[in-house]
Amino acid sequence: MTAVVLRTAPPAAPRPQLTNASAVVSQYYQDITDHDYAAAWALGGSHIAGTTYDRWVAGFATTQSITLGTSSAFGVSRVQAVLYATQSDGTLKTYAGDYTVADGILVGASIRQTG
Repeated sequence: MTAVVLRTAPPAAPRPQLTNASAVVSQYYQDITDHDYAAAWALGGSHIAGTTYDRWVAGFATTQSITLGTSSAFGVSRVQAVLYATQSDGTLKTYAGDYTVADGILVGASIRQTG
């Protein structure tokens, strides 16, 4: 009989609670740029990924860095942002997203590639 091993996201190191929705979105993408996927997952990636941790991480395999171009907050819990994802081959992908933050974590997002 072969044992099946399921991987889960490793626990992220504790950090101060972010209360500003824009700061949460910024930190999420900084964690991804830093390849600290466990921290990004804990900050809400688990709520917005729509897939397993391993598949979500694999989706960033060619992403070198992500820069927030513009962001605007709507109240205390909604943020709209434009993202620029530099790929390992030097190409640039552009995304636009709407994010919902509650209790210092991402709880919802609608992200689409625009270029």
